[in-house]
Amino acid sequence: MRTTFDAPKPDRSDTLRGRRISLILALLLLALTLIVLDGQGLLDPVKGRAQRLLLPITQSLTQTRIGVREIIGSVTHRSAMQQEIDELRQALSAEREKNIQLQALVYENHQLKQQLQIEQTYGWNTVEALVVQGSTDVGQRIIRINVGKVDGIASGMGVVAKEGGSPAALIGVVDKVYAQTADVLLIIDYGSTISARTAGTETPADGLVMGQWQVGSRLKLSGVSREVPLQVGSYVVTAGLSKAWATETPIAQVPKDVPIGTILTTSQAGQSQTAEVQPFVDPDRVRNVWVITGQK
Repeated sequence: MRTTFDAPKPDRSDTLRGRRISLILALLLLALTLIVLDGQGLLDPVKGRAQRLLLPITQSLTQTRIGVREIIGSVTHRSAMQQEIDELRQALSAEREKNIQLQALVYENHQLKQQLQIEQTYGWNTVEALVVQGSTDVGQRIIRINVGKVDGIASGMGVVAKEGGSPAALIGVVDKVYAQTADVLLIIDYGSTISARTAGTETPADGLVMGQWQVGSRLKLSGVSREVPLQVGSYVVTAGLSKAWATETPIAQVPKDVPIGTILTTSQAGQSQTAEVQPFVDPDRVRNVWVITGQK
């Protein structure tokens, strides 16, 4: 019987290893050859051609690198700038808040100085208030202020205000009182009647200051005796008592010598005199008032 033996097949891994070694040796030989040739200057023409061929590519890559760097720098710069803008906005907002608080403190200080001056000048006890609702052009001339029963306000108390360089002058009398607010009937209203007299004259002229807004005027001083001189330019102040009003408001608790206004014109009718009075303070323009709660 004949026996046949197959020849062993070559190992594939040995073949690949041999090829790699051959390739490495060839590259080393090529590198040594190029180094020798370059050292002798034989590769200069080839290098020049290669540089000329690669110049557009290298320039393009350089420009791309510069552009990318600029974009990155621009993005970084914008981010830093935006952060700086945000910080400046926050600082500006904080300064605005400080300014508002400072203005509020200045305003409060001004109001306190005015109140102190009023109390020292006239000897009144007062409560400061803000006008929270102005008078309308229909019906009674009434304003609402932001103080009420909890602040010690009562019906009949006089309300004064200042305008520019004017004295603290009467602009109305508390009509109705609520828990935290009160309604003030303005002296220019037709339903307002205040006992008054002239000031700064040898013989005061006593009368009543009545509102005239509904009939096209402001104030009228009436019931003055013809025997008493009544002069244009004289000051009119409260006499300390008031007649009962047409409303249910009690007799006003307005102290005497509260400034009201100045006489503009005078006229005579029968045994009495009347005068048109210009109020020191326009009640329709006031925003800050003081309620006279008593005297010191």
